[in-house]
Amino acid sequence: MKDYSIEEAIEIINSCDESFVADTKHFDIRNVQRIGDLGLIFQTFLYNQLMGIIKQDYNKFRLYFEHSQKPTKDISLVIGINDNRTVNFITVMETYRNQRVRK
Repeated sequence: MKDYSIEEAIEIINSCDESFVADTKHFDIRNVQRIGDLGLIFQTFLYNQLMGIIKQDYNKFRLYFEHSQKPTKDISLVIGINDNRTVNFITVMETYRNQRVRK
């Protein structure tokens, strides 16, 4: 099983289109509890600029995007990448932008 680097993950993320992603049951539950708008998450992932990425575990990455509806917040999305280079949404949450941006 291949362990993707951050550079490889960014390449995979940038190559994604609307047919690529599978969400997990955990993601569905957390999205409803935390954000509630699946369309917003998919649109953010597909079309917004990636502001940050952290490798959390084997093929698991935390992505940071600016929240398009809340100027003081980011959308933090945890994804997994499979051997066939497909992406699974694992969980999502809103975080304050100042946790990512330091002054």
